[in-house]
Amino acid sequence: MLRRAFMTAAVVIAASLPGLGAVRADTYPSRPVTLVVPFSAGGGTDILARMVAKELETVLLQPVVVDNRPGASGAVGAENVMRSPPDGYKLLFGTSSVLAIAPVLQGGPAAHLIDGFTPVSLVATTALVLAVPQNSKIRTLQDFVAASKAGALTYGTFGIGSTPHLLGELFAQESGTKLVHIPYKGASQALSDVSGGHIESVFLTVTALAGSLKDHSMRGLAVADTERLPQFPDIPTFGDAGYPGLDDGGWFGIFLPKGVPADIRDRLSKAIGKVLTSEKVAREFTTVGMTAQVSTPEQLQARWDASVKMVRNVQATTHIDMSK
Repeated sequence: MLRRAFMTAAVVIAASLPGLGAVRADTYPSRPVTLVVPFSAGGGTDILARMVAKELETVLLQPVVVDNRPGASGAVGAENVMRSPPDGYKLLFGTSSVLAIAPVLQGGPAAHLIDGFTPVSLVATTALVLAVPQNSKIRTLQDFVAASKAGALTYGTFGIGSTPHLLGELFAQESGTKLVHIPYKGASQALSDVSGGHIESVFLTVTALAGSLKDHSMRGLAVADTERLPQFPDIPTFGDAGYPGLDDGGWFGIFLPKGVPADIRDRLSKAIGKVLTSEKVAREFTTVGMTAQVSTPEQLQARWDASVKMVRNVQATTHIDMSK
């Protein structure tokens, strides 16, 4: 009898100790939460993550500490979260490049990232724009298709295996056009070359192109997004032009390691949703070329699955290999 009472007391004490026993959603979070950003401080992903962390603190009533862990195209930070205790206190600020592109095109250690996380909520999407110089004879996407069927056209992006590179290859497949990808180390170099007439077009983020579109030195032909951009409503989406499959311009989301209780995941998802519906956050996102996106965990999973499928389909026909 005494032994049974001792064991019962031991279980109660153990469950009450930090890090032991089940995490309860009604008391979560009871201490600071860490948001791991798998890229260096100061970059676009880091800026976005810090915007979210700042507002999330006011909802969770606990500090949300941003921890930058760059390396291996995001795999270092992602693996740090994946291998952490499933208690809800370490989150990943994931991106489509880290969780969909790298696992497929790089393989190796990055491959298992596809199965290592529990989706919580989308945070934002970023639109990509196919654009040509204002003095180009190409005025519309239909003109672009016709010209590229007559002879291969070049398009510049910010790198091999980037989202615009993959969407460019997908567009070439769907439209039956001849496109030659020209990779650059950054958007500014691509813009310099297209302005100088060294390449015919660029496929870049709206953030990179915003200044050139506003001063009319570049003309947007199509937007890779589900809706037209509020700041550039005259640029049609690829869907408007008859190519509905090119609407995935890249996304950002928050993820937990596998094994976190569903009630903790749902508590976080609702808290993030509250942050993203704020007009203040929507305005801040717009300043960095992002669109706030509220989602359920299931909707983020579907978006993730669709991105992985797209990358695999493109790789199967183009044989892009970033494993070396």
